[in-house]
Amino acid sequence: MNIFYFSYFSPPLLNVGANRSRRFSESLTRLGHRVVVFREARDHRFANVDNKNKIELLADIVPVSSWNIDWCWKWPTIIHKQCYRLRHWRSPERDGDIAKKYWLIDMHWGWIFPALYKAWQKSKSIKPDVIVVSCPPFSSALIGRLLSKWLNVPLVLDFRDAWSQASYFSDENDVKSEQKIMQQASALIVTSMADYHTYQSLYPQHSVRYIPNSYDQILDHVSDNHKVLTLGYSGTWDGFRRSAKGLFKQLAQCDFPIRLINVGDVQDEMMQLIREYKLTDKVVMIGAQPKEKLHDILSQCDVLFIQKGKPDKGKADTHLATKAIDYVASGKPILAELPDGETSDFLRRHATQLYEVSIEEPAIYLDQLRHLYQLFERNKLSVKKPSSDFYYQYGCEKLASDFIQVLTDVTTSSFTERVKT
Repeated sequence: MNIFYFSYFSPPLLNVGANRSRRFSESLTRLGHRVVVFREARDHRFANVDNKNKIELLADIVPVSSWNIDWCWKWPTIIHKQCYRLRHWRSPERDGDIAKKYWLIDMHWGWIFPALYKAWQKSKSIKPDVIVVSCPPFSSALIGRLLSKWLNVPLVLDFRDAWSQASYFSDENDVKSEQKIMQQASALIVTSMADYHTYQSLYPQHSVRYIPNSYDQILDHVSDNHKVLTLGYSGTWDGFRRSAKGLFKQLAQCDFPIRLINVGDVQDEMMQLIREYKLTDKVVMIGAQPKEKLHDILSQCDVLFIQKGKPDKGKADTHLATKAIDYVASGKPILAELPDGETSDFLRRHATQLYEVSIEEPAIYLDQLRHLYQLFERNKLSVKKPSSDFYYQYGCEKLASDFIQVLTDVTTSSFTERVKT
C-alpha cells in the first residue's frame, strides 16, 4: 500500500503530534508499506527541535516550507484592537478570537498550497492508495480533501484533538469547515472516548474510530539520591489552558523541602512567575528534551504533576492528555489539577496513586502537598504499576495495528461504498 501521510508536526520536532506520526509511520514501513511523509520544513520556527529524532525507517520524507502568511492576520488583528482603543473601549474579544477572523481555518494555512504542489508532483511517480492527514493544524485537512478528490483515493483524518467539538476556541465556522472536509473523508480517527461518542453522533458511526495515543517506555524507579520531594512536569504552559500559577501559589507556602522540575519551553512568562512567587530555589527549568533524556529526568521525580484549565463556558473537557497515559504507565504518584472531563475520568479509572487538587480549594491543595511530603519522608512513595490490560490497550503495537486496520478498511471497495451511502 502506498500512503501519503501529511503531518505538519513531525520529527525532528519534539511534541506529541510528531511522536504519533513517527510511531505509525515506522509501523507501516516495517510491514512493507510505502509511506511518504509530508512535514513542515522550517525547523528554525520551532524552539523544540532534536535533529537526532528522525524516522530512519521511512523511504521518503518530504519537507515542505510554508508561505509566510503571518502578516495576513497579525496586522489586521492589531488594527482591529486599535479601533477599540481609539474610542477608549476595551475589546470584548480575546486576542485569539480576533486573530481567527483573519485566518483560513487556522494560522498554519500557509502550508496548504506548497504541500498540495509537492504532493501533486510526488503523485506523478507514486500513486497513493490512501491519504492520511494528522490534525491539528486543521488547515492540513483541506490538503487531504482536495488531493483525495483529484486523485480519487480515500482520505483518513487523524484528529489528535477535536475540531468543531473542541473544549476551547471552537465556533460555528469550525463546524462548517469540518462538515465540508468530512464529506470527502472515508474515516475519522479520534484519541478520546468523549470525542468518539460525540463524533459518532455527527457522522456515520462506522467511519469514526478510536485510537488513543500510546505510552512511551516505562519510567524507571525513582532514585534515592535526593532529600527534597521532587515534582515533575513535562510540557508547555500557555497561561490559559495550562497555567502554573495555581501550583506556584502553593509551592510558595510550603514550609518543607519541595521542588518542581519543569521540562519544556522556558518562557519569559514562566520565569516572571518564578520571580514573582520567589521560587528560584524551588523550580528547576529545563528546556524541551528528546524522549530518552526526558525519561531519565522524570525517573528522578517522586510525583508527576498534570494540569489543565477549565474548558470554555458550557463545554466539557473532551481531550485526553497524552501525559496522563505516560504518567499512569509509570506507576508513580500523580498530582492532578484538572477540571472534570476526559483526562480526570481516565486517571480515576487507571491511575494507581492519584491525588486530586483544585485552585478553588487552596487549603486542601496545600494539605495534599504536605501529605505527599510526609509519605516521601517516611519512604512510603513507591511505584505501583497498573494492570497488564492497561499496558496492552495503550501499547504502541496494538494501537499501530488498529491504525493499519483503518487504512486497510478504507481501501476496500465495500467499505468505501458504505461511506458513500
